Amino acid sequence: MLHLRRAASSLTTRRTLALGALAALAAIGMGAKCIQATDVHVDKDGYTHVTGEMVNDTNIQGTKIMLRATLYDGQGNVVATKDGPTCPPDTQPHNLSMFDIRFDNPNVPPWATYDVRPISGEAKTAPLPDPDIAVTGTEAIRFEGIPPLPGLRIKNNDVLMAFGVRNRSGHVIEGVQGCAAVYDNHGNIIAANTGELTQLDANGAPEPAVFITERPQTAFFIFRDVPVGPTQVRGWLWFGPKGSPTSAYQFFSTPLITIQTERP
Repeated sequence: MLHLRRAASSLTTRRTLALGALAALAAIGMGAKCIQATDVHVDKDGYTHVTGEMVNDTNIQGTKIMLRATLYDGQGNVVATKDGPTCPPDTQPHNLSMFDIRFDNPNVPPWATYDVRPISGEAKTAPLPDPDIAVTGTEAIRFEGIPPLPGLRIKNNDVLMAFGVRNRSGHVIEGVQGCAAVYDNHGNIIAANTGELTQLDANGAPEPAVFITERPQTAFFIFRDVPVGPTQVRGWLWFGPKGSPTSAYQFFSTPLITIQTERP
């Protein structure tokens, strides 16, 4: 029994040290690349959002990542603070995730500067399992002046992201979540969106996406209220119930995709 306790203690220590290493790298900016591509904007309902990327330049697999965004006035006093997860909620070695932290109350007082930093997470001794899916194609399309598409309820200021998927895992994969971020001409995230992936059933009605093994599929993610002007978007797929603090598998991320506009 004693040797089991020692082994458990050793494993806990290693994980703590690994997470400490991740936090230490965050504290020095991971070579100025831990938190990047940030922006602050106010949405149509008056809520302030801080958006950006979290980059993991280490070999550490992290899960349950939480960030803290803080707004300061000109004298360095805290105006508002809010904690929120990354999307996907994990950080993979040499990869990036996005975040969209919305402050609780609309119309926050005037602020001068802001800060975002990691505050918690769990380090793993091995990567999350590979979902063994192949994303065979991605598209991002803005429809302008086109009648509503049956079942999808897309407006002129929405962007439809489509993913061609082949499930090679040998089992059904459910609970597929999506994240998407729009980038301005300076490479900063100026809008972000999260939600469950959907697919069309035999009658053309939307339903939650389920990756089956029998044939390739197309799944959709509707990015609501995308600003007009920016032309590039990046998407992520992760696997678990909506709001889950971690994914069941490694996430998938796209390169930057140019938004195509379809008109009648």
